[in-house]
Amino acid sequence: MAENDLDPGPENDLDPGANTQMFQAFVDRHEPDESGAPWAALVGAALVGLVIVLVVAWLVLGG
Repeated sequence: MAENDLDPGPENDLDPGANTQMFQAFVDRHEPDESGAPWAALVGAALVGLVIVLVVAWLVLGG
């Protein structure tokens, strides 16, 4: 009779006494928080650019 590929051998059985430290570390890990740093950098750059444009316009128009 042909070998049954659906029958998992003892090498594929889960060991109920196995160490679960790796799994627990995966479960307990903290998700990275989405920080506002990229948005803060964009807003800051936009404000600095706006101030530069206003100062240059004031100087050019003879403020």
